Amino acid sequence: MAGSTIVVLFSTLLLMAAALLFGVGFIPNESYRGPVPERGYLLNKRTKLMEASPAYRVLNKILMIFAYWFEKLPIPGVRRMLGTRLGRAGHLGGFTSDEYLAFCVVSALAFFSLGFFFFNSVTGEPRLPLCFMAGMFGCYFPIMYLEEQVMDRLTTINRDLPYMLDVLALSVGAGLDFNSSIERIVSKDSTHSPLIEELRYVLQEVRMGSTRKEALLSLKERVPSDYVNGLVASVVQAEQMGTPLTNILKVQAKAIRMKRSQRAEKLAGEAPVKMIMPLLFIVGAILLTLFGAIIIRAARGELF
Repeated sequence: MAGSTIVVLFSTLLLMAAALLFGVGFIPNESYRGPVPERGYLLNKRTKLMEASPAYRVLNKILMIFAYWFEKLPIPGVRRMLGTRLGRAGHLGGFTSDEYLAFCVVSALAFFSLGFFFFNSVTGEPRLPLCFMAGMFGCYFPIMYLEEQVMDRLTTINRDLPYMLDVLALSVGAGLDFNSSIERIVSKDSTHSPLIEELRYVLQEVRMGSTRKEALLSLKERVPSDYVNGLVASVVQAEQMGTPLTNILKVQAKAIRMKRSQRAEKLAGEAPVKMIMPLLFIVGAILLTLFGAIIIRAARGELF
């Protein structure tokens, strides 16, 4: 009986909070006022996701309500850091920093509610400390997912970069300029690779009035890769000195492949050392399985 009362009270509080948020915080669809190329990229990605998923449309409306309140908080450092991570993840979900903070809050509320109803239905008690722990995990879960997306995207970009440089070198060697070669690669692509998305963003910045150097330096900031840093530095230097880009691109592709081979050899050399500790645990588990009963009997004096 007491559990039912708590559930009703909790549901009532949730409904009151939702009504308050909808009544006070409902805002127009788009309120992002960042740089023009980034704003256009975000809106384009958001539009495609809305057309593909009705669930995303509902989630987007809910996030904008919470984002309305986060925009009022004086947290420029958190906002800047999260914006950088979202950019490196390919502007995940088309979210702004405030919207992703709102996503963390929605995730925390969802995990807390699931924990509340789970413990109340299984044990008959809400177990609020455990529910709060579930809510804390739910708040941090989107951050973990974001970090995972950043690493996966960076790995994919590093893998695709040498092949893209080969195609780019062929296009430049055939007589196209650098920007036209990139545009040709982007228009002919059907893989939806993160690297192609970054090149499309570079072209969009150039069309908005940025110089090629500024667009490439922006690419360097979005993709924290040594391979991309070396490529951008070489292209910018070649542009300043008037060096033909074909040779630069071929040399960069060869250098990246060599670095990847060296890194693979290094990881292969480190593998036996890293396997020592797991093997020790495996051997210990096998020994306990085989001789555990004998050791217990010997400790009790029952062996002889």
